[in-house]
Amino acid sequence: MDASPDFEKETKSRGRIKRAIARIAPGLAHALGGPLAGAAVGQLSRAVFGDDAASEDTLADALERAGPEHLLAIKKAEQEFQLALRQARVEEMRIDAGDRANARARQVKMDDWTPSVLGALVILGFFLVLGVMVAKKLPAGAETEFSIMLGALATMTAAVVNYFFGSSVGSREKTRLIAWPVPEDEKKEGGA
Repeated sequence: MDASPDFEKETKSRGRIKRAIARIAPGLAHALGGPLAGAAVGQLSRAVFGDDAASEDTLADALERAGPEHLLAIKKAEQEFQLALRQARVEEMRIDAGDRANARARQVKMDDWTPSVLGALVILGFFLVLGVMVAKKLPAGAETEFSIMLGALATMTAAVVNYFFGSSVGSREKTRLIAWPVPEDEKKEGGA
């Protein structure tokens, strides 16, 4: 199946935009390859033209011949884009914290013993299967089934711990950092 001409044109335009801004606005350049591409193009268009009505081809042309005043505006757009992403992340964390607080309040209010019993059964099952695997010689071919069962129970045990004690925000932050590359200037400062 062939790609539509509009898609190919958009891809070429975004490639030109990305090459033109890669050094001065690495965050916006990175966003052009993902789900935030439209927001990045709009931010750049507002920086160069004052509005986001310009086509991507027109924007690419302007960026390829950008003067110092445009480069400064693009750098400012990069900073605003990064700030908006951080604000969205803070809002997401606020919503997550509220969700956890509501779940805990519900648990206290309901005085329901079911989650505690299920959690205890999962943890007991995990250690029981682990103990059987360590203490007994398993029949030939049963190792795979026990390993699968142990893996599933380990995942459920982690979910139980997260439910009762909360998930690590640091773990989620690590995952986010792995997904978003570090700009070259920050790599040099950090000694990487």
